[in-house]
Amino acid sequence: MIRERLEELAKENLDINIEDLDFDGKISDLDIDSIDLVDFIMVIEDEFSIEFSDEELDEIESLSDIVSLIESKN
Repeated sequence: MIRERLEELAKENLDINIEDLDFDGKISDLDIDSIDLVDFIMVIEDEFSIEFSDEELDEIESLSDIVSLIESKN
């Protein structure tokens, strides 16, 4: 459920080819700039009613990491 919703949010908010979306690949490989990433993180926080700490954000390398963080907060 979280993974599917995160994919929908990526489709809605990021200018990327969703067919190439790899949850285990590095976020840096998505070819999005840091401002888009910050905006996307804020959308995720709003959608799931959570807040990531700076330390947690520093640890995120992939979309799978984001899924794991969301699961740990719910």
